[in-house]
Parts: sequence; C-alpha cells; structure tokens
Amino acid sequence: MRALLAVVAVFVVWGYIQNQKPAPTSVQDSVKPPTVGFNHIKDVSPIIDSDAFSEEKALEKKLPGNEFVHDKRAMHEMTLMNEFVEGFKDSKECNGITLYLKSDKKPDFTVQINVTGHDVTPKDQSWTWILGWPGDPSPANKPSHGMGGMGIQSNAKLTAKDVCLTIWDDVDPNHFKKPGGRIE
Repeated sequence: MRALLAVVAVFVVWGYIQNQKPAPTSVQDSVKPPTVGFNHIKDVSPIIDSDAFSEEKALEKKLPGNEFVHDKRAMHEMTLMNEFVEGFKDSKECNGITLYLKSDKKPDFTVQINVTGHDVTPKDQSWTWILGWPGDPSPANKPSHGMGGMGIQSNAKLTAKDVCLTIWDDVDPNHFKKPGGRIE
C-alpha cells in the first residue's frame, strides 16, 4: 500500500511540474523585447550632419530667403539615417531589438545622433550618440538613471552596435541574444 501511495505521489508531483510554466531564465524572457526609435524633437533632425549644418548657416547669410538652402542638409541627414538603419540590420548585437522608424509608436528608448566630419573629412568622421528613454523601461530591481547612455564611434555600423549593446545592458545585462529584431 505504501509503495502504491509513493508511486501516486510521484506521478502527482511529476504532473504538477509538467503543467508549470518554466521560470524565466533572464529579465528578457519575462519582459517584452526592447524597442528604439529616433528622437523626435520639433525642428531638430534625429541625425544631425554638423558639416552640412555649418554650410547651411553660411548659405543662409549669403542667400537670405533662398528656399533651396536647406535641401543639401536634409538629403545628407536622410543618407546618414539610412546608413544607421543598415548598420542596425547588419549588427548581430541588435538581434531582438525593434527599431521604430515611424514616430506614431512610442519606443522604450530614443536615440539622437550628431555626425561630424562626414562631408569635410570622411575618413575621420565622428558619430556621437545619446540614448535616452521617454519612460522608464528598466527592470524594477534596477534604478532609473534617466539616460540610456552615450558614446562616439567612427561610422554608422559601429554606432548601431554600441546603441544596441547599451540597450541590452540597460534591459538585461545577461540577456540571450535572440533573432527577431525588426524595423517597423
């Protein structure tokens, strides 16, 4: 009789364990994947080409009222944004992170980038990035510090890699890099 009860108890415990959800192995498993988007501030480009900005200011003085003065900078900044997006796609460190290109979705993190030397000294350019967040996506056990991070790199791909590594460090330093990052 005791043997029968022991066998039943083992099966009951085994059945209970089989029906339980596995405990998350990291913070990343227990929260939604992180998202990042460009900082959208009125009258400020999310990626600033400092060389084109300086040239634009000089042209505004030489050609006041000329409607085409701002075109070169806008085209350059769109090119720089495309370079960053391609760097994001190509960086394995960005796997599992979703990049929002549209401003209608609120990302967990925002990024603002300033590029110098892109036009004047292309072999010696500097990509300065600042990562912040509109809310507080950090885990409850991690204090919020108001800014995700900042850094300087020499090109778009390295900038995307740094931004993604910083996001992962803020969300879960022990994350498992998973495929599935996307651009919306």
